[in-house]
Parts: sequence; structure tokens; C-alpha cells
Amino acid sequence: MFENYWAFLKEVFAEDPKMISHTEAVFQFAEAIAEDLGIVGPKRRIIELSALLHDVGIVEAFKKYGSREGQYQHIEGPPLARKIMEREGETPEMIERVTFIVGHHHDFSCVDDLDFQVLIEADMLVNLEELGMGKRELAAFIDAFFKTSRGKALAQTIYL
Repeated sequence: MFENYWAFLKEVFAEDPKMISHTEAVFQFAEAIAEDLGIVGPKRRIIELSALLHDVGIVEAFKKYGSREGQYQHIEGPPLARKIMEREGETPEMIERVTFIVGHHHDFSCVDDLDFQVLIEADMLVNLEELGMGKRELAAFIDAFFKTSRGKALAQTIYL
């Protein structure tokens, strides 16, 4: 179902192949959380596309700004996400929502719906160890950050 998206990502991440494994992990976590919540239909597709495309701008950000920081991904990611989604015939509403999430996925204050929350939880499940927190800090962070029961349970199982 997402073969063309994966092919696009392999091309985009050719210089940084570990991003494929990162994206696969985020996608799997997003699917697990969405499944647990019973999310289907267009909202599920938004989650899946957001998981696939959330970091699509990371390589271009590094090329242009010398940084992989979220602020630069937020600039470079949406146009690339839009390009592939338009090519694949996604609806304008789908494209707008996914590009919004891709363009804000490091700004947690922008989370405005469950689709966005699922994406940031899935991404954090992959990135959490990079925060370098001790167990108590980590437990408090997990309790505060994760809003879905599946996301929170996964984080506790993996990291505590």
C-alpha cells in the first residue's frame, strides 16, 4: 500500500540510510498505537503518512543549514511531503493535514488532535533514549508526555 512512499524515502535517505530504519520503527509504533485506539479511515491514513514522512526534510535540512534540528526539518519537510503525496493522488485535505504535522512535529505545543499525538508518541518511542535522562526523570517525562495508554505502556516497557 505504501510501496511508492518507501521507494521515495529510500531515494531521499540514500545518504543517510539509518533514517529508513528510524522511519520503519516510528511507522510500526504509530500503527500499534492507532490500532489500540481503534483509529480507522482517513485519520488512520494521516497517522500512517505522517509517520512515513515526518523526517523527510532531515537530509535537505543538513545540506542547506548544516543542521538536522527540528526547526530546519520543519522548513524542508513539508514541500517534500507535499510532492510525494500529490504524486500519489492524496486528497488536498490529507496533504494539508500531513504537511502540517510534518512541519511541526518537533513543536509539541502545536499538537491539536489525536493524529498528531500518535505521531509524536511514536517518534518519541524511537528517540527517547537520546534524551539521556535518569530513571526517575524518564518516568516523570513518560507520565507527562504520553497521552495514549498504548504509547505510555510501550515507553514504560522499553525504557523503565
